[in-house]
Amino acid sequence: MKNARAIIKKIFFSLLFLYSVFFVLGSLFPPVLAHLKFYDLSGKITSVFMFSCHQQPDRTFWILGYPMALCCRCTGVYLGCAASSALAVFNRFKINLKMFILFAFLSILDVFINYGLGKRLNTGNVTRFIAGILFGIVIVAILNYLINMKGKNDEIY
Repeated sequence: MKNARAIIKKIFFSLLFLYSVFFVLGSLFPPVLAHLKFYDLSGKITSVFMFSCHQQPDRTFWILGYPMALCCRCTGVYLGCAASSALAVFNRFKINLKMFILFAFLSILDVFINYGLGKRLNTGNVTRFIAGILFGIVIVAILNYLINMKGKNDEIY
């Protein structure tokens, strides 16, 4: 039973890692392609990400004079998920409750400052990126906890 759970955990976090890396690397291609004058391809790749991010140019990192396909916070979330899930694959992802609460609080605080206060305060793109990384770590921490959680009827699984 313990072996099956370990295999499922490795597969799950490997897939999450690949998914997250796809988004991080995929969001880097459109500005590079636009810089190389492949505007149609750049636009098509950017449109792939439009259902996962608002893509507001003022909340996006710019590379070579063109915006990335994901905003700073989403880029951070996917980067945090990628790094954390890579660690989880090898059972190296460890986060204590205090760090978890701190990361979750800082992530929520950034969103609250930007949206909850009527958009009066702007924390900036670097802060959004860092908050996204922290939130990505929180997501993987929750998933890791749920996968490691033992139920009453653990032998049934």
